[in-house]
Amino acid sequence: MRSKILPLCLIAAALCGAPRAAAAALGGGAYTVPVLAALSGGAAATGGAFSAAALNLGGPSYSLTPPAGGAFSLATGAAPAVVIIESASATLGAAHCYPVPFKPSLGHTNITFTGLTRQARVRVYTVSGELVRTLDKNDGGETLAWDVRNARGQRVASGVYVYTVKSGGETATGKLMIIW
Repeated sequence: MRSKILPLCLIAAALCGAPRAAAAALGGGAYTVPVLAALSGGAAATGGAFSAAALNLGGPSYSLTPPAGGAFSLATGAAPAVVIIESASATLGAAHCYPVPFKPSLGHTNITFTGLTRQARVRVYTVSGELVRTLDKNDGGETLAWDVRNARGQRVASGVYVYTVKSGGETATGKLMIIW
């Protein structure tokens, strides 16, 4: 996942007297802002994305660029909230799915396609080429879940399947296995 600087950590670190090194590039880890007393500001989450346009800490407003890619926690005196931020990939170079093999006996409930672009179409086929299911993604995240059912809503049979992911002029392909 691409790393981005989380400006909120910079502001929180400065306000809490923490060293400036507390701001770090997000790399799939979790980051905590220990004290944040926001009275107003920010923007409502839309389209599956978190966006903080401005933050008012009882004084001047600070403009923030929206964070993307990673997770952080906000502890405001009540139970802390964990915000997971994922951003769509620019290309399909990292597109894949998991878990492979899919085994409900291990607690698996769906197959997740990840590394997807903002708009992507996933098609799942049998090894003989029969289309099993088409899934469309049109959001800012990078994942899409498949309930392991065909277009008629029936559970697919155990076996090996081939999938294609298309976005713009790009195509990625892969194999997956289902073991009921």
